[in-house]
Amino acid sequence: MTRTIIWCFICGLFPVAGMLAQKADTRPSKGGNGSLTEQKLQDPLQVDPRTINELCAVNARRSPGIKEFGPQSSLNAKRFWLVGLTNDKLIEWHVKAPAFGSYEVDFLINCKPGTQIKLAGATGNVVFTATEQGWQRAKAKSPFSLPGGESVVRLSVVNAKDTIDIKSVELINLAEKKSLEKRIQAFKGDAEWMKDAGYGIMTQVGGWAYPSKGDKKPWPGFAENFDVKAFVDKMRDMGASYIVWSATWSDYLFPAPIKAIEEVLPARVSKRDLIGELIKECRKYNIRVMLYYHLGHDHKEVLLAKGWKDSPHEEYRSRQVWLEREMKIFTEMGNRYGTGLDAIFLDDGCVWYPADFEKLGAALKAGNPKRLICYNPWIGPNITPFQDFYCGEGFDGQQTKYKISDGTITEGPQKGLQLFGNFIFDGPDWGINKPGVTIQPPNNWTTDKLVAMTQRLQKERYSVAINLLVYEDGTIGEQSYQLLKEAAIKLKRGKWAVK
Repeated sequence: MTRTIIWCFICGLFPVAGMLAQKADTRPSKGGNGSLTEQKLQDPLQVDPRTINELCAVNARRSPGIKEFGPQSSLNAKRFWLVGLTNDKLIEWHVKAPAFGSYEVDFLINCKPGTQIKLAGATGNVVFTATEQGWQRAKAKSPFSLPGGESVVRLSVVNAKDTIDIKSVELINLAEKKSLEKRIQAFKGDAEWMKDAGYGIMTQVGGWAYPSKGDKKPWPGFAENFDVKAFVDKMRDMGASYIVWSATWSDYLFPAPIKAIEEVLPARVSKRDLIGELIKECRKYNIRVMLYYHLGHDHKEVLLAKGWKDSPHEEYRSRQVWLEREMKIFTEMGNRYGTGLDAIFLDDGCVWYPADFEKLGAALKAGNPKRLICYNPWIGPNITPFQDFYCGEGFDGQQTKYKISDGTITEGPQKGLQLFGNFIFDGPDWGINKPGVTIQPPNNWTTDKLVAMTQRLQKERYSVAINLLVYEDGTIGEQSYQLLKEAAIKLKRGKWAVK
């Protein structure tokens, strides 16, 4: 009885403390046109003070009428961001934190300078004013506090004249920030070779590829018959200091006996280790190897085999099963090829986000901690500091449109990443995945332009990969081959280097 009386007396004296002791209201808010939609993927979203917490906009509760860019691909795997958020609408996340904490806030948004965004929570608000134009990864000046337990984080646009597209809000616990920064720094690979590489050659040839005439070979015919020695010899002729080889692309057909893939997709691997042979042949001539990886989201059966649920609405548990499967693949692949595999280019960052990128990155760097990795963000901001370089899709290196220092981007949405680019040299596409394709001549390129580009790349210390169309048997467009060979001779690269 005494304890009850004392407790009531304390609550009476300190009503604020009494209110804070109550559980926060986590019910969905009323949006401009009614109740908000349900939260997707994880509800409540579990906050981890030790890492980067990604409050993904497409998974948030949101006002009716807010549109999403995408989704695209099988099972809606490609999910990008929300578009056209105005001040009469809002989005919010139901979260659960283990304890009270102050958090640094990053906004992954597309807006104009002067746009104001309010982030509101149970224990405080933050108002952010944008200073940049377009897509950005922008940091709030003030910290944002989260109570322990369940609460709601609510985002809205302050002014009626402003509109934003939003990918995410990221929260970093200030008490853990220094530890996180140390882990990020320790994670980084060795980009020196990429800074000095000039240009490399990229191809998207694989089990999906067609010959110049007729039908393609049934899988695994491509992997079993491809002439690695002849292909690498052509790369040397054209002065490639590295090769970007597409392990997968428009179809998930992996040209190596990776057991982690074979366990779930036995018909989509080959007995021959084509990638291993390519690495071995390239090493003879000091040519580095980067693997391009497409997770197979265009094929429903591939996603289902890797753990996705047969539904347009992704589930948290099935997503974790998929990510664990991918990490098993990367770990086996990385350990298999070791220091012979210099980099991995993961396409479609929109599918990988959100994730524990520190854990995912550790799998990608298995067997070689110096290995470089990137996730393609397309036109959006970079999706994690746990990567090494910006993929630069479509960037041809003729003009340096990024602010850089020693090859590293110093401003903008890709800040902190090594600059890299890749572009279609001949076309009409990145690869040949249908019959009857004629490889076009290089688009507006000359030997002199290639020479000038390479000299500037080496001076500014970044690299681009020149994507060439390649037929199933390894045949390259003759005009592309001759032009690059002439440039390599002038530059004394590859086979023409001074010994």
